[in-house]
Amino acid sequence: MPEVICQTSESLYPRFGLALPDKQLVYVRDDLPGCVKRFVINHELYHLGDNARWWLLREVKATVHAAIQHPIGFVACALMSLAPYRLWYYAQRIRGREK
Repeated sequence: MPEVICQTSESLYPRFGLALPDKQLVYVRDDLPGCVKRFVINHELYHLGDNARWWLLREVKATVHAAIQHPIGFVACALMSLAPYRLWYYAQRIRGREK
């Protein structure tokens, strides 16, 4: 059974959540609004069972899955993701330079 663990924003920065499929663990930031937290948890839980190899496809699938179940959380998360530090994170990830 997957476990969901709340973490501080500092420990997950710049992410909102993180899935570790091998350990069946999901981490989510504890400072997120409730609707965003529910969306992120659903998004990360989807990753635990997804075997797609291409990271972008995994992200699209998890996002669509979670957005259908939590549309308000998705919109709020998308708006929160327009913060400069998040946009920088996405740019680094697309370039393959994520740490």
